[in-house]
Amino acid sequence: MKIGIDLDETITCSNECFENLKRTRNINFSKRYVDKWTKEECEEFLSKYEKYIIKNAKLKEGVKSALKKLHKDGHYLVVITARNNKYFKDTEKLTLKMFEDNNMKFDEIYFDQKIKSDIAKRLNIDLMIDDSINVYNNMKKENIDCILFGHKIKTWKEILDYIESRKTDG
Repeated sequence: MKIGIDLDETITCSNECFENLKRTRNINFSKRYVDKWTKEECEEFLSKYEKYIIKNAKLKEGVKSALKKLHKDGHYLVVITARNNKYFKDTEKLTLKMFEDNNMKFDEIYFDQKIKSDIAKRLNIDLMIDDSINVYNNMKKENIDCILFGHKIKTWKEILDYIESRKTDG
């Protein structure tokens, strides 16, 4: 199976890092990382703090072992992320280093993907794992199976169980 995987809030705990950043740096910003920000809010925040979040966001519990198992089982793993070098010039470089430092292997990695369903369709992704309801809805419109991570399925163990159940169902 060809599996597309989002990065922030799917592989990493970006929201937790964001909340910690607000608390420790006394940042008065009422919205959460996952809320819909204005373009100006996003640009202001990311230009100041994207490097910190990339360097300090912890991995989701169980993600490393789950990815290793998926690879071992023969799945093709593709990271599809909106992360890009717009606000911090080394975003992609730091992200790749984080993967390397954690011995996380992917078959392909796509940065700067605004409409993930477009690339997922082009790559013939069988399953997308993402925390965004918009991505989920767009995948469904394209008839691409999608796990809305953090909602009904909240852990990487549950993702593995879901993928296993697809094998027995199909």
